[in-house]
Amino acid sequence: MKRVLSIVLSVLLTAILLTSCGCSDSGKTEETTAADKTDAELAAYISDKLEEIKYDGVIYLTHNGNVVYQRATGTDENGEPLTVDTSMYIGSVSKQFCAAAVMILRDRGRLGVDDTIDKYFTEYDRGKDITIKHLLTMRSGIRDTVGEGFAGTLPCGKTEEENTALIKEWIFSQPLLFEPGSSFVYSNSNYILLADIVEQVSGQYYNDFLRENIFDPLDMKHTGLITEVSDSPKWAENLICDSEIEEVKIKGVSKGAGDIASNAPDMVKWMEGLSGGKIVSPDTLREMTADYSPDHGEKYGYGLTQMFAGGIGHEGAISDYSSMDFFTPESGYCFFCDSNGSDPGNMATLLLYDHLTE
Repeated sequence: MKRVLSIVLSVLLTAILLTSCGCSDSGKTEETTAADKTDAELAAYISDKLEEIKYDGVIYLTHNGNVVYQRATGTDENGEPLTVDTSMYIGSVSKQFCAAAVMILRDRGRLGVDDTIDKYFTEYDRGKDITIKHLLTMRSGIRDTVGEGFAGTLPCGKTEEENTALIKEWIFSQPLLFEPGSSFVYSNSNYILLADIVEQVSGQYYNDFLRENIFDPLDMKHTGLITEVSDSPKWAENLICDSEIEEVKIKGVSKGAGDIASNAPDMVKWMEGLSGGKIVSPDTLREMTADYSPDHGEKYGYGLTQMFAGGIGHEGAISDYSSMDFFTPESGYCFFCDSNGSDPGNMATLLLYDHLTE
């Protein structure tokens, strides 16, 4: 099933990219035919493909600031119809915001990516061997609190500070999977520690730092940290502790790694702002999107991955939510999708969740 959705998603994104690169007519296939389409024709092409897989969720595509295609089907947590303005969890897409926060502080001279993390976590005996860059690039060897099930053992009702202390205690007590820098393993723990470092260096609560330095400057009014979604207070109030989705509902367990809720227009503001030099410099963005794991073919940078034809972005999955952002700085396309469907009878939702969590 992963292969089926991979093909469908590749068709959609390939269509976007081929349209932007002006490929020739020779050797056309169904996918390359989209190269010569106008944005309007591209929208029709994407719509047809989504109908084929019966996708429920939000799809939003812009080109140089203009909406090319938008679609919203399904319902939100309160049973209300989804719209493109609905704020939803974005899962690990949140990591690029954490990475940007680190780079903002780096560019202000407040920290260095080659700093070893014993500077911030004196109690960690391996901290002297691990750098901030190792955390950013998933090359630290630190075990995953979510993937290894520790997150699910945290009880409901504790404060974020209490949970964070328990999380760090667990991380620092575990043997490394490999020597820092020698390999790549995706681990949410890396970004939980990075969010903690942002707080230590900035002297601000992580949420406040993101709002002051990213959300407010980009006018992202419908973006927040889990329960801070400003346009959906009723929805946010429904986020109560549930053992089946503890990574969302237990305070602090996804901090820095998967803790943001946003909507499609705000995510486009983010992608345009990041690629347009409003958050970090072009040189810093190039550093964030370099491939630091060619030995594993991951093409993972700092909270962002290289995709095809110059596209960059990230996939996310948390609870029933599956998301993805993708943008091409050179050609001006921004693509965002998010789905909160969980009905196993809905093939599109099942395939999307499966693909984005692989």
